[in-house]
Amino acid sequence: MEKVGLVVEGGGTKAAYSAGALKCFLEHKIYTPYAVGISAGSELLTSYVARQTHRMEITGIDAPCQKGVVGLRPLIKERSAFGIEATYQFIESQAPLDLEALHSSSTKMEIGLYDVKTHEVRYYDQSYVDKEQTLVRASCALLILCPTYQFLGREVMDAGLIDMISICQSIYHGNEKHIILSTKEEGYVRKPAPSYQLWLAKHMYHDDHIVEDLRKRHERYNEQWAVIEELKQEGKALVLRPSKDLGVTRYTTDPAKLRPWFQLGYDETEARIDEIKAFCGIE
Repeated sequence: MEKVGLVVEGGGTKAAYSAGALKCFLEHKIYTPYAVGISAGSELLTSYVARQTHRMEITGIDAPCQKGVVGLRPLIKERSAFGIEATYQFIESQAPLDLEALHSSSTKMEIGLYDVKTHEVRYYDQSYVDKEQTLVRASCALLILCPTYQFLGREVMDAGLIDMISICQSIYHGNEKHIILSTKEEGYVRKPAPSYQLWLAKHMYHDDHIVEDLRKRHERYNEQWAVIEELKQEGKALVLRPSKDLGVTRYTTDPAKLRPWFQLGYDETEARIDEIKAFCGIE
């Protein structure tokens, strides 16, 4: 399985679908040599790269359904719409990340961060993931909704402001085939940021460049999908995404909704497992 990259999109708690798909990957021992994730996708990749199947379910279903993940509690405790710290602490209490397995894995993993000062997306491999997992937590710090983090002396946040799907990073690493794991249904088209978001970004960051990146985010997202579609036509990309809408959003914390969404990701991946293996060159 040389030169195959796995690209995992974010999507808040909607990433439970991706968690189900990656659980299926682990059970079938589909270990790509390269994987890259953004936001919630990066959190899932740590379990995938460390080969921790049970942790995938904890991350995808149990953690998002805890009190303090979304709403008033994280606003009070973390000044954040999402309880990043509460989520991290819960996952680690239930299924601690196996750092040794992560660092020695046959899969090279990269996580993207947006540098608030330079306005660039920088990628870091798993050697930068330590016990505190600041890299992973910072990658989930959404624009406007969460405070920024300090990482290696840089002020950083979720790279989804520019790279919502890191297909170009996978190409940059010389991968000739790419598996795209998306939380969006077929036909999804990202809309421009509403004016209130642009206003909030301007008054929160006092940085016109960040506002302009937000203004162009939908264009970049659609451009990234255009690249994927071209690769797909050439037989160089395989896209895994939900076939239907179960009413799950990036803010859903109801286990009665997230568990079927997780299971959908697992079942739809299982149904295509022979196709996936053939694409990867696995006999």
